[in-house]
Amino acid sequence: MIDYLRGILADVDMDSVILEVNGIGFELALPGRSVATLPAVGKEVRLFTYLQVLDNEFKLYGFLSREEQRLFKTLLGVSGIGARGALNILGTMEPQQFYTAVASQDEKVLLKIPGVGKKMAQRLLFELRDKLPTAAAIADDTSKPGMIEQILEALEVLGFSRNEIYPVLRELTESGQLGERVEENIKLVLRRNAERSR
Repeated sequence: MIDYLRGILADVDMDSVILEVNGIGFELALPGRSVATLPAVGKEVRLFTYLQVLDNEFKLYGFLSREEQRLFKTLLGVSGIGARGALNILGTMEPQQFYTAVASQDEKVLLKIPGVGKKMAQRLLFELRDKLPTAAAIADDTSKPGMIEQILEALEVLGFSRNEIYPVLRELTESGQLGERVEENIKLVLRRNAERSR
């Protein structure tokens, strides 16, 4: 309904802000990590938003990036995760860190989030494993998400699971070993995976 608001930062609290837009002050709840990176009061800022409509109140949530907004909406689809829990996750981790943890099924990382216990961590890993942008989580400025996705899909056809291949792909991407050709990269991933399995 309201995709984003652009206005003057009128007030900042520990977990919320007042954004003045054309003389109207909107209160938005923000992830704690985002509050720390806001510009000074009196400066202009754009916040992506999510409007939650409850029985007796409207609550507006704000995010510094489109990616945070998307992840927040995705997290709301997980059973047992409400807006507070989703905000807590975003306040602890950047979206890319969260994608990486889910794609590599890293329960230990999720357990570091305040309020996330073992059952909740397992639920997040289970319910989100096919819903998050795995390729984007691996890709950085030097690699192409499209190629990563092609490699993942090809290896799935060969019977490998994403959880099995993901750490290998991540390692090769970070060390800059992936080339320009998908076929060569698939061979490289298979070789490295075989070495790790020994």
